[in-house]
Amino acid sequence: MEKHSSLLPENIMADSIFGTEENYELLEQKHINNYLKYPAFHKEQNPHYRPEPFSNTDFIYNAPNNTYTCPQGKSLEFKGEIKAEKRQSGYQSILKIYECKDCSGCPFYEPCCTARKEKNRQLKINEKLDAYKRKAKENLTTHTGWELRKKRGVEIETCFGDIKHNMGIRRCHLRGLQKVKADFCLIAMAHNLRKIHLKNLKIAS
Repeated sequence: MEKHSSLLPENIMADSIFGTEENYELLEQKHINNYLKYPAFHKEQNPHYRPEPFSNTDFIYNAPNNTYTCPQGKSLEFKGEIKAEKRQSGYQSILKIYECKDCSGCPFYEPCCTARKEKNRQLKINEKLDAYKRKAKENLTTHTGWELRKKRGVEIETCFGDIKHNMGIRRCHLRGLQKVKADFCLIAMAHNLRKIHLKNLKIAS
């Protein structure tokens, strides 16, 4: 958008595949309101939703001593930070590692310590991403967020349904990236011209 206009949008709404730390950070830098869903957003809207047992949300953070407490009351101490694997774009997240001193004898050891290479339970916390997701959830559950979610479904999805169902186009006619790109450009132009024509007919009537 920056290549084509001096104006940037006030809000950006997108589906959960776009709810990444990298995208959230970009919106923050551009001073654009964050309405990007994250993968668990829709599940969390269900009143019966419960996170998986022994997930990170079951551990209570203790800010004064920078530790977490597990459901069995054991303390997980801060061990340091690691860099996550780089994304294709080169972006890299920072994770904080917390580990329990001794999980032996815990009646919930099997369902809790699922990573067999770790003798004791570890938590890998991405504080920046968690903060971005909280802000996204706050925005998405406002009236404005609800309106943007409703519009996204209408404005984005219907054009593909129109092309596939009403125009009967379900596959490209050519092969190869450049040819497919040209093919779809023609389809998109036909779709837009058809919309303009139908709108003109509606105005005329």
